Amino acid sequence: MNHAFISASGGAVYPCPIVTSAMNRRDNLAMPHPAPQSAGRDPRLDFFRGVALVMIFINHVPGNFLEGITSKNFGFSDAAEAFVLMSGMSAGLAYSSAYERDAMMATGRILRRARHLYGVHLATTVIAVAILMTGHHFLATDTLSDRVNLGSYLDAPWKTAAGFVAMTHQLGYFNILPLYIVLIAATPIFLAIASISRPALIAVSVGIWGMAGCFNINLPNFPAEGMWFLNPFSWQLIFCIGLCAGMASKKQESFVGYNPTLMAASLAYLAFSLFVIEGQHYELTNWGDHPAFLVGFDKGILPLPRLLHILALAYVVSQLPACGRIAANARLGALTLLGKHGLAVFAWGSLISIALQVLREAYPFPLLLEAAAIVAGLTAQYLVAERLQNSKLSARLATQAT
Repeated sequence: MNHAFISASGGAVYPCPIVTSAMNRRDNLAMPHPAPQSAGRDPRLDFFRGVALVMIFINHVPGNFLEGITSKNFGFSDAAEAFVLMSGMSAGLAYSSAYERDAMMATGRILRRARHLYGVHLATTVIAVAILMTGHHFLATDTLSDRVNLGSYLDAPWKTAAGFVAMTHQLGYFNILPLYIVLIAATPIFLAIASISRPALIAVSVGIWGMAGCFNINLPNFPAEGMWFLNPFSWQLIFCIGLCAGMASKKQESFVGYNPTLMAASLAYLAFSLFVIEGQHYELTNWGDHPAFLVGFDKGILPLPRLLHILALAYVVSQLPACGRIAANARLGALTLLGKHGLAVFAWGSLISIALQVLREAYPFPLLLEAAAIVAGLTAQYLVAERLQNSKLSARLATQAT
């Protein structure tokens, strides 16, 4: 999940942007030279996205026996940071060249993508509410209802329905897509700045992140009080970093090249994070009277420790030659297939995970049944991806035949 720092668009090969310079050095063994675009798809791109999806699914069934081995237990960041970084890279790869050629046409494509994501969010939330309502009324899953913010649907259904349509009311475990929709919708603005200067976009993005952290700037909830759980004004920073990396990769340029000092610093920070998380040597949430977004660990505002962790992890993993070999291993092709159809797999995984939460809340799950349920859920997601892949291949063959 945290390893999902690579994404793709279409079927072309795009080398990981933060290792391009390392790949071009003959004395560096981190990665082979990137293949030409006609050679096919870089297996790392979908493989790491598939890894992310598996971990997201496991973490969305809290308390299961596999949750303890997911990446969130070994560092400050978790699946959400990886997802947003990956999404930014994907946007940079998919839209940057088109935006340079025709900004208006590219903007239309981006907004259609945001509309599609919005439709998926509406559909999955409606089904999730139906599942949760069934559990609440027939299986007495009141505790789960409170935990996932279902109470507003029970107390003020019409107001909540309006909030649901406006994305100002979000179920627990269903708040990543609204963030992603907002960031994708803002991508034309990001690209407009980045097309002038990628460093300028990073500077503007850091400024917005700092202002949001200092002054608690966020989007409001409705009808419930409070703000969005994942603050888009904070999280746009990691998206923009990914966007710039994707743009660099599209141009076959290096975003952050190999540097021994940077590698050592990244490894040291990852080790420090692991030491803190595993050892619990001090209270993470009390580092004195300092701004929370600089020293805290509140996931919603993307604080600096979490941001640095996912960036350090992305950098280190991108330099390891073993990662390319693992991603290319045919025996792990199921993960790659999941990654190729990420949106559908994510949507179905979200629904399966919320159904499992209802069942586990209502009935005790022995270890064997819990394991079977997780395996069945992952298998269902694989079958969705396989069917989509077969349909895609059939359509391609039909097009070639004509």
